[in-house]
Formats: sequence, structure tokens, C-alpha cells
Amino acid sequence: MDAVAEIAALTAHRGRSAGTDAERRSAVHLRDRLRDLGREADLQTVAVRARFGLVHAGHALLAVVGSVAAVESPAVGGALVLLAALATLLDATNVLQLGRRLTGRRVSQNVESLEDGGKPGTLVLVAHYDAGRDARAFALATRLLRDPWRATLLAMLALVACCALRTLGAEGPALTTVQFVPTVLLILLTTAFADLELSEVSAGETDNAAGAVTVLRLADALGGRLESFDVWVVLTGAQKPFALGMSSWLKARQAQLDRERTAVLNVDSIGAGPVTYSRREGPVLALRSHRQLVRLCEEIAEDDGNDGAYSARSRIVRERSDAAAAIARGLPALTVSRAGVDRAGAEELDGAFAFCRELVLRLDAEVGPELRAELRSAAGSAA
Repeated sequence: MDAVAEIAALTAHRGRSAGTDAERRSAVHLRDRLRDLGREADLQTVAVRARFGLVHAGHALLAVVGSVAAVESPAVGGALVLLAALATLLDATNVLQLGRRLTGRRVSQNVESLEDGGKPGTLVLVAHYDAGRDARAFALATRLLRDPWRATLLAMLALVACCALRTLGAEGPALTTVQFVPTVLLILLTTAFADLELSEVSAGETDNAAGAVTVLRLADALGGRLESFDVWVVLTGAQKPFALGMSSWLKARQAQLDRERTAVLNVDSIGAGPVTYSRREGPVLALRSHRQLVRLCEEIAEDDGNDGAYSARSRIVRERSDAAAAIARGLPALTVSRAGVDRAGAEELDGAFAFCRELVLRLDAEVGPELRAELRSAAGSAA
């Protein structure tokens, strides 16, 4: 498979943000490519509320209004800020999308290709294919704050504390100054979040056409060839608005995903830098990646050496990736990436593929005997 040509074919579907016609065409293209590889593949339609930038800009603006109102009415202002903080936390952690209920629904698609070879375990290869926006203001906020969602919540909580002090009768320049700082930060973050709605959709070559093509290559190389794992492929839409496609897929397939026999490998953002693997994932409260998967990645990096082909290192993924959605449901999951925004060439793409393949083969060799023993034991008990 010519990875560079495959990426070009996918990025030809310009503007494939969540819920767009370009995203739908991309899903059809990927489904057909999986079928060309000899796999069964289907589309899963997902209804999503994708305007997360607009919603979080509204949350930040509500907190700013509350801060201003608190000067005259601390209780009212504090209530507004607290509501904004609660809505932000629930949305960022995908518990409840309160603000998004005011926005319209769009239709997105997941591409799934399931293997049923009777193996005791299931390996789910995941990559999103939708593209984000060239939001430079938000990118700057991310570089400066690392986790804009967490910074937003901390600013809101600081304002809640200021409102509480005002309610108790506190006044003075010191309190005004303390309240001024998070208020200004939230004004700036309102601009950054709005940029997520107003900017042009990126081509998404590194994030994440390259990841989707890497998963196609892995499916072609590993499908039907592992000792203990059936290989499932899930190419998700609507990842950028907090992994909505993956969350929907996990909900639909939850009865078939045994936490003790399932592993999720997410491939996301393949650039021209070193290979990275997640040790924690998610905004605000980053959840721990599966320890065994992390250890296997560490062993590959150690065997490769400092000057090896991968230069692999761990990192914290401070967004709601598809793996983060799986971890939140108790599934063993991890994200593999290549750092950098520069376009990956053939050598970098081959390196990402080789690292992921080595990780899967080591997982199959280490976990496989135990899974097969459990399967034989269950068959014997049934007999």
C-alpha cells in the first residue's frame, strides 16, 4: 500500500469537519478501501452536536458576565459563574452536554470493519478521519496553557471564590485585582474558542489522514494473522468535538467489548517528529493509559535506543481522543502518534506503522497464551 498516495486520496475530500458532506464522502472512501483489502466494512450513522467551540465560547462569556455582575450582586454573579463552570466540566468530560442542547444536530459516520475469527481477544484499531480547523488563536492558547479546558475551569473557580468573598462582605483593590486576572483570561479564551468555529477547516494530513491510513496498513498486515486477537477497525468521524463518533461506537458495541479481553490502539496525528505514546489522556482530568500497553511501548523504545528509528517517548494527551473515550469506559487503550505539525514523509509513515505493528505483536505474544488458556478452560467447562 502506498501510504503517501492513500493520504492524498483522503485529503482530496476538503473540508471534512464533523457532520459535513465532505466527511461523509471520506467515510465512503475509507469503507471502500477496507473492502478492497478483502474486509467486510460498513458505515454507522451518528447524530452529533459538533459546535463545541461555540458552546465553550458561550460558557466563558457567561462567566465573564457573572464576574462583572458580581461587583453589584455577588450572589447572582457567583451563580452565573458556577453554572458556566459546571457546564464546562460536564461537556469537557463528556458526562452531559448541557450547552450543546441549544445547538443543532448533524449527521456523522463511523466506518467499522469487524473480524470474527473466533479468537479469545479483540484488538480495536482506531483512527479518526475528520479534520479540525486551522484555529491559530486556539493553537496559541494550547501552547501557552497546555490544557485550555483546565485553565478555563480554574479561572472560573477563582471567580467563584471571589464572588463568595464578596458575598461575605469583602471589598477593596486587592480583591478587585485578583478578580480581574481570571476575568481577562476568560475574555481571551472566549476569542480562542470562537476561533474553533470561525477558522477554515484544515486539510488534516497529519491530523489525521496519516493516522487513518496507518490503521488501514495495520489491518492489511495483521488481520487474520494474530494468534489470539480478532482485528477490528474503527475509523471515527466527529472526533474533534470531543470524540463523539467513538463514544457512540463504544455505546453501540459495549456488550461485545470484554474489558479483560479487549485492547484499543488509537493512531492519531502522524507528523514528522519522534514517535510518542500516551501515558495519560483527556482534558481537565487526564486518565491513565493502560499500564501494560505503556510498558510494552517503553520496552520497544528501550530496545530501539536513543538514536534508533523511533526516538519514542511518552506524553500526556490533553484532549478527548478516541482512546480517552475508551479509557473512560474502562477499556485498555493507548494512543500512538508522531510529534510535529510538519507533513510526514514515507519514512516517518513507515516508522509509525512499524512501531504500532511491533506493539501489537508483542501484546499478542504476551497476552495470547493466557487468553487461549481461558478459552480452552471455558470450552472444557461447557462440555
